[in-house]
Amino acid sequence: MAKRRYSFDEDKLSRFLKEARGHGHGKDYRPWLTIQDVSSLGRSSRIHSRKTDREHHLLSDIETAMFLLLDWSDSVTDIREQFPLDRDETRRIAADMGVRHPADTQSRTDIVMTTDFVVNVQTGDTNTLAARSVKPASELDKVRILEKQEIERRYWHVKGVDWGLVTNLDLPAQRIKNLRWLHEMQSLQHMMAPHPDYWDDRCSRFLACLPQATGMSNKQFVRLLESTQGFANGEALTVIRHLAANKRIAIDLDAKFDMQGQVDSFIVAAQYAADQSPRKIA
Repeated sequence: MAKRRYSFDEDKLSRFLKEARGHGHGKDYRPWLTIQDVSSLGRSSRIHSRKTDREHHLLSDIETAMFLLLDWSDSVTDIREQFPLDRDETRRIAADMGVRHPADTQSRTDIVMTTDFVVNVQTGDTNTLAARSVKPASELDKVRILEKQEIERRYWHVKGVDWGLVTNLDLPAQRIKNLRWLHEMQSLQHMMAPHPDYWDDRCSRFLACLPQATGMSNKQFVRLLESTQGFANGEALTVIRHLAANKRIAIDLDAKFDMQGQVDSFIVAAQYAADQSPRKIA
């Protein structure tokens, strides 16, 4: 197999421009860099978002963590990762700072710098733009890293866009673990089922029985669903994850999910609570 060529030159940059990378919004946005284009540090991944209805290209674990937080937030309406900065502008900023512009190590071509995330944030009737760079805290003692971050900060400052640097120390570890755990069950299309409405029925049964489970532990409620509602082993936990991932029920995202915890801790979203019909469980 041929070794992937990660270096950049003017021809490659021209091709990216012709491909309209860095343009579009929502499902039509194309990131400047994809996981095929760079040799990433850590684990790169592609994650689908219902918010944007497309796969996002995340180049490291910390980018994935940040993405999960942004994707979960109700105030974030669009997420654009690996967002390209105008090279002429970043060159001017680097010259003003008296530092070298970032360049490809092999071709020595000035690269197109990118911001890890550019997001639209809706607050009331106001939609604003925010830019976020994510970096491991351990890298912030490197002068060259700080120079690049300063170029990026000045770039967005000129445009009047709120820019911020986020490190792994700023990210809530348990919440991110839970969001990753839930995101895997955002859709149940990959789950085997005897008929098309199977999982909708499981979810409806779970929600209908929930008000009658006051005082039970999660484990007790799961066992009850298995004995009275025909849930197979493991299905109730799948439903919990699916409902929570789609915000039909709320769980404590800052604590590890505990089967010994109380069912009373589940909070059913109002629009779903109103539609529940009683379903006898004993």
